[in-house]
Amino acid sequence: MNPKFPDLVTAEKLWHAVILNRLSKPYPFNDRDAYVFHTRGVARFAKTIAEKIPALDAQKAYILGLLHDYGKRINEREENRFHGQEGYEAMTDLGYDDVARICLTHTFHIKNFSDDEYNYPAGWLCWAKEKLKPLTYNDYDRLIQLCDMLTEGFDFVTIEQRADGIAGRYHLTGKQKQNLIRDALPLKQRFDSLCGEDVYALLQIKGR
Repeated sequence: MNPKFPDLVTAEKLWHAVILNRLSKPYPFNDRDAYVFHTRGVARFAKTIAEKIPALDAQKAYILGLLHDYGKRINEREENRFHGQEGYEAMTDLGYDDVARICLTHTFHIKNFSDDEYNYPAGWLCWAKEKLKPLTYNDYDRLIQLCDMLTEGFDFVTIEQRADGIAGRYHLTGKQKQNLIRDALPLKQRFDSLCGEDVYALLQIKGR
């Protein structure tokens, strides 16, 4: 087993710990079920796609998908801390560098992004840029970015539908939403090609 990511049993324990930490906070987390649906969905989708691609390890893909939102053990708005940074630093401390980078890269489809594409505080974006600078995205980064864009609430959705949900939650402008779609669609095109079939059909995503 690659020491840069946990085995499946350990990953499940870490995933459960996120839920327990969220429930322990004095402010309400009423979206536990949505968190479970999303992270399990991303993990399952990542595994299904990776099984079609010889260069990828399907179990690793599942683990990275399961833990990509590890940083959401905190409420980033209430605690004024970016969930990507929370996950990155926690996984780095555990020695799981492959998971740490996914906690960061899944949010940023384009490494050299413009600040005006996000409604995050400037300090969060500055930190992210510094950490992204030495990285070269690989197909695990791209895979989790794609799969993260295929669940919304309790539905499996198209990229455009996911963008609608993100735009509503984060108050994106019309241009920001279109840029999100623009940057995500090439991810689907890449994995359509690598899988030799339409990813939506493979995952049985029909949209609404």
